[in-house]
Amino acid sequence: MILTSFEYLPPMNPKVTSPLDRFLQQRMQQGNISSTALVFTFFCDVVTQHGGEIWLGSVIQALAPLGINERLTRTAVFRLVQDGWLESRKQGRRSYYCLTTTGQHYYQRSARRIYASGKPDWGGVWTLLFTSLVPEDKRDALHRGLLWLGYGRMAAAVYALPCNDRSPLDELLADLRLEDCIVYMQAQADSAGSLQKLVMSRWKLDDLRQHYKTFTVQYRKALRALHRKQPTSGHALLLLRVLLIQEYRRILLSDPELPAAMLPADWEGYTAQSLAGEIYREIAVQTANWVNQALLNANGKLKGGTSLLKTRFSPPNQPVEPATGNPTDKYP
Repeated sequence: MILTSFEYLPPMNPKVTSPLDRFLQQRMQQGNISSTALVFTFFCDVVTQHGGEIWLGSVIQALAPLGINERLTRTAVFRLVQDGWLESRKQGRRSYYCLTTTGQHYYQRSARRIYASGKPDWGGVWTLLFTSLVPEDKRDALHRGLLWLGYGRMAAAVYALPCNDRSPLDELLADLRLEDCIVYMQAQADSAGSLQKLVMSRWKLDDLRQHYKTFTVQYRKALRALHRKQPTSGHALLLLRVLLIQEYRRILLSDPELPAAMLPADWEGYTAQSLAGEIYREIAVQTANWVNQALLNANGKLKGGTSLLKTRFSPPNQPVEPATGNPTDKYP
């Protein structure tokens, strides 16, 4: 998805005085956040928890304080429909939107990673994929899908993942109709030290570490704003929640989700994950209540939201959202 420059940098509101409102505007000014991506995150993180469908006017209302005006919201929704992420239906003079099946698959797959709280156990087995038989017109889609599943490109047409769970890969290959174009192997390394050096170089973990550091620095400001004893609206808290997930998700797109044994003990991703969970849990109920009171679908006010939110960023060994499906198209 190619995003034009007009989507960025909404104008600052000189009347904003709340610390949280100032933080939100600062992130929209400095975070290089596109309106299309933010609308998609709003559908994935919020709308899915409140019946799955929403009136377009409510989307416009919800995101307007971030500087995303009606024109930008309508343009973003139109692009997401054109790209196959959203679908609409008319009832009277109003349009209602929800995720398509492709959008649902992406949301379910990303939910497992975004709202988790720990690294999976690892037995030292690596999956190796050889992709030289893949038709040229499907290589980009396969590359994007493999990156989101955590695979790293080790060499030309060779991908690797420290995991032996094949089911997500099989789903991706079936969706792309590439089941007969991939050579799949499993292996274990003889030298853990040499392997870790290779991983650090091929997965560009130094860049990823810096992204997590930046995220942590910024969102500690949000946490401090939350802890100040000043009245904060549920609407502002919802916008914080959407921005938090948008920026955290964007980093996870480049995180191969390596097991703890392959990462430094002071890995910044752990700090970022803990911080995201702390903020999310603190504001989850208030934001769900505001959505139910203020936003509409075809049946009236939205409902639900609080029960599943309590499982997000849950402590280790607690249930998290089920995840199925795979992203196979351009990521918004």
